[in-house]
Amino acid sequence: MATTFQDRYFALVAAIERDFRVAQWKKRDLDIWPVARMDLFLDMHRRHTGEEGPPSSAPPGRVAALLATPFTNAWKSRRDLKNWIVQPFRAHAVLLGDGVSLDLIDGAWQDRFGESLIAEFERQGLKTFVMQPGDLNRLPWHRPTFAANLVDVWSRIARRWDAEPVDLPDLEKVQAYLREKGIEAPSLDRATLERRAATISKAADAFAMILKIVRPKLAFVVTYYAGLAPAFLLACRGLGILSVDLQHCPQDGGHKAYVWSNLPGSGYRVLPAVFWTWNRSDADQIERWTKQLSAPWHQALDGGNTQLANFCGASGAAWDARFKAAARDRPFAREILVALQPIAGQTHLWDRLAEIIETAPNDWRWWIRRHPASRAEQDSAFGRLLALRGDNVVVEQASTLPLPALLPHMTALVSLMSGAAGEATIFGVPAFFLSDEAAGPFGNLIARGCARIVDPVEVVPEIKKLSEPRRPEIDQPPLAGTLRSLEKIADGYRDLIAGSRDESGRHV
Repeated sequence: MATTFQDRYFALVAAIERDFRVAQWKKRDLDIWPVARMDLFLDMHRRHTGEEGPPSSAPPGRVAALLATPFTNAWKSRRDLKNWIVQPFRAHAVLLGDGVSLDLIDGAWQDRFGESLIAEFERQGLKTFVMQPGDLNRLPWHRPTFAANLVDVWSRIARRWDAEPVDLPDLEKVQAYLREKGIEAPSLDRATLERRAATISKAADAFAMILKIVRPKLAFVVTYYAGLAPAFLLACRGLGILSVDLQHCPQDGGHKAYVWSNLPGSGYRVLPAVFWTWNRSDADQIERWTKQLSAPWHQALDGGNTQLANFCGASGAAWDARFKAAARDRPFAREILVALQPIAGQTHLWDRLAEIIETAPNDWRWWIRRHPASRAEQDSAFGRLLALRGDNVVVEQASTLPLPALLPHMTALVSLMSGAAGEATIFGVPAFFLSDEAAGPFGNLIARGCARIVDPVEVVPEIKKLSEPRRPEIDQPPLAGTLRSLEKIADGYRDLIAGSRDESGRHV
């Protein structure tokens, strides 16, 4: 099998981290390379798929729109004032979501991976200060929530007056190396890196002001490598607050953000202190590279899938009822979940799958589910698939029901290379990938026999061969116990941070 895009990326960044001084790319306490590394991935992936990159200059009216954000927030929140937080408050924990990993439950949006933790803290009489980025197009909130887009606005405006120097040793050598490899990396242009660093630094300053008011013992983040998260993590480390990344998708040992090499001895300040993983295997994978550190600056903790805590016991029965309502209580011989991903250049595969669905047995039902992060303008990437109609095709309900509500009822899952395949494994549901690229991020899943790469014409014959999936027992570590473990880690981490400062109070 040909080398996958994921494998080529890992080989490239490993060589860069070995041969060039990227670990020394800094602006004050900000480590720039981890952010640049993720941006490089996006550059390469866009080139690989043919997707258009972001505009090189801000559209007209962008500055005015930024300045108007507080008023826009107020207008959008006018029917959800009870959950509109204007000022931070003292809390035991703080959560920064990614603005995307949200579920619509009983008419209100809640954080997919943080909600169970917030509820557990609440049972203990402890408060959580919740922040979500984004444009507030998903309202109302389930809980009082602070609009973190205010931090984004401040950072983009304040960076214009940032005069702090940026140190980028070997940048020209890295750029030359990438050119030799035929890789276009606009994100690694010097001016772009300087602007990126200034934005993160200013956002970190804003988060530090918020955290000094909240004074949390624990800080949770979803998707630590995207959006405002690096700035949040930088602020947490500067204040000695234990930051915890909540795993948001299957890693399978091959996720771009969870495989590192050649770290500096004290780790990176924009990486979380703790990686909360779904299973022991993912924790072991992270611990293989954290062992090179001089102290436990980064570590893994197997706390289980925090979303599943909302689907146990009586809650699970309620979700079964929701599924039956969406299915209109009509039994079908096969239930197949199609997990969509808005990856450019794949329309031909989706059109082929649409033809297969139209000619598949009539007693098979197809649940066609948009990716939670996809936008309406990306629907065209799926060809005819979303236009399919029929009693055995479900689109809207498939996109609104959370995966743990759907997967227990599925016979199989079909996708290009979706991480939903890893979640299907939890419920004993086999997965079929339509793209050879799935061998990169999900090679372990394939090796264990939980998933297969197939040509679209094989989908129906392969599903016909399947027997009824065996539903394994889902053994989740108790949340209360995991949170107690984090409390103990937080005490040691605060001492570790305090011991890393010089006489002037700066990190060494």
